[in-house]
Amino acid sequence: MANELEELVKYSRLLGSDKNLVLHGGGNTSVKVLERDHTGKEIMILRVKGSGSDLSVIEKSGFTGLRLDDMLAAKNITEMSDTEMMSYLRKSCIDPSEPSPSVESFLHAFINRKFVIHSHSDSILSITNTEFSREYIESILPGVIVVPYIPPGFTLAKKILDKVDKMGDATIGIVLSRHGLFTFSDSAEEAYSNHLSIVAKAEKFIQEKAGNKLFNEVYEPADSFEQFLPNIRGLLSRNNKKVLLADTSKEAREIACSKEAELFEKSGPATPDMLIRTKFNYLYIDNPENIERKIVAFAAEYKKEYEEYVKGFPMHDPYPSAIIARGYGIISAGKNQKESQIIMDQIKHSIYVNAKSSRISSHKFISRKEAYAMEYWPLEEAKLKKKGKLLEGTISVVTGAANGIGLETLRVLSSNGSIVAAMDLDKNLERVCKEVSEQTGTPSMPFIIDLGNENEISAAFKAIIRKYGGVDIVFNNAGILKSEPIDDISIETLDLHYRINGRAPFIVSREAFLIMKKQGIGGNIIFNITKNLTHPGPGMASYGSSKAFAAQICHYFAKEGGKFGIRANIINPDKIFKGSKIWENGVLESRAKAKGQTVEEYKTQNLLRKEVLPEHVANMVMAMVNDEIFGATTDCMVPVDGGIL
Repeated sequence: MANELEELVKYSRLLGSDKNLVLHGGGNTSVKVLERDHTGKEIMILRVKGSGSDLSVIEKSGFTGLRLDDMLAAKNITEMSDTEMMSYLRKSCIDPSEPSPSVESFLHAFINRKFVIHSHSDSILSITNTEFSREYIESILPGVIVVPYIPPGFTLAKKILDKVDKMGDATIGIVLSRHGLFTFSDSAEEAYSNHLSIVAKAEKFIQEKAGNKLFNEVYEPADSFEQFLPNIRGLLSRNNKKVLLADTSKEAREIACSKEAELFEKSGPATPDMLIRTKFNYLYIDNPENIERKIVAFAAEYKKEYEEYVKGFPMHDPYPSAIIARGYGIISAGKNQKESQIIMDQIKHSIYVNAKSSRISSHKFISRKEAYAMEYWPLEEAKLKKKGKLLEGTISVVTGAANGIGLETLRVLSSNGSIVAAMDLDKNLERVCKEVSEQTGTPSMPFIIDLGNENEISAAFKAIIRKYGGVDIVFNNAGILKSEPIDDISIETLDLHYRINGRAPFIVSREAFLIMKKQGIGGNIIFNITKNLTHPGPGMASYGSSKAFAAQICHYFAKEGGKFGIRANIINPDKIFKGSKIWENGVLESRAKAKGQTVEEYKTQNLLRKEVLPEHVANMVMAMVNDEIFGATTDCMVPVDGGIL
């Protein structure tokens, strides 16, 4: 069993590494092997790719075991709903702790060969997504049986059961129209080789009929959409926050400048499997002036079709998940960066498939009714009910993010699903962001910049827009502290404090404010000020005054941002020592000495007699951006100081 399963792993990875065959965990493979069950009895087991597994990196543990006798017994069952099918599959598992088996498990079981390989080959789809007859496709691909489109599941397996039972050795593959290709053999190598052979024949046919030029580039390249990415993100995020991905590569520009991109807007994706993410239509925008009108019209049309074709399920987000902007490129929108990337890859592959289909024949996809049945497939609906992280889809900016309060806030926001643009002068920031991203599973974007430089801040925000489409949260945390008596303060020291503690948070907040207004979906700006604002102490005039300026600025962002749903609030921490650089170089010791205290006494000089930690402040930031907690609060100051004595 081990060797056969290892063979399956080997060829599954080869299949999964070819993006023209398998995209983002699609496709599936299987092997029928002899194993011992929990009683020690040897039985035949179907090992099939488990739900959530990625063929390109799959391990042996990614294949779920099903009792083959149980699976073959289903040949005598006339029909089975999707819910009944999944119940049957779970009861047939030899180990309940293994991943849920593929919905195509019955098809794998019914094919009477040891190894089965299935992909959603672009070339196969390019031929089946046409008006070609079954007989003609079989003549193009000798040794293949062609089956009309049937949604995946038990019904599909039953429909081809008769064909499978009667096929001879000359049959090496089954083409499921508008779905993909199955190949099989008692040898893993041969099943894989057959797969590549059939795909190669399809590619040769397409090449001969379509030629090399798929797109007619009739429009000039244009960057005019770039400045409107926040507007687009805001419109697409009216129901749920979205992360944008804008592709302006040579490939994307070629598509965006083509007549085909305009023509294929309502042609449908490459395969129905993609409908759950891409919807039937993408949105084509010819001019930035039409952005809002077209997005609103798309949502209205989707709602109308939903009401016509769907019963019993709540409506999905009606806004487009993919946009082609004429001359600019392709824009995808998902609940997180990974989802946006999957949608981007799927829409590009769909356009290539549609282009090839249109070149070799007349393109033809499934009906709208069938498409909505697939998009609202009950098995996928169950997955959609799972709640994501609280801040999924949001983009945050945290300054001074390399250590102390900033680092903890980066970690907390990232843990809750927010993509964080981290800003700091510290060159360790890249390492910090990488570590946090690995810990939380949410990407972070490091910006090693001088926050005293307006041009560097402005360039960073342009990069954030270009990368993700906008900003939702800002935490102005970076600061500098130099303690000295008022009569020793130089103009240079005064200017330094103002430059970092006062002017920088103003510039950062102003840049974010402009973006938030364009988005039209609100926002949060939080200022880390200091207890010194309300309880000034000696030796802190330069530091405290610069922080007071920032606090006053916060009030104005609250006053002017309220009508846009933009909240601005202040956190007043006191004596946060852990990981903080502003207390280094003897500052902590000198402040303790000035108070006539030991360092430990100084750290816990509050009503609670406990040290205030960066985590306390980071968690307060998290609370402030949670609309269910602070959603009706703006222009507010919250102390995180243990209580002032």
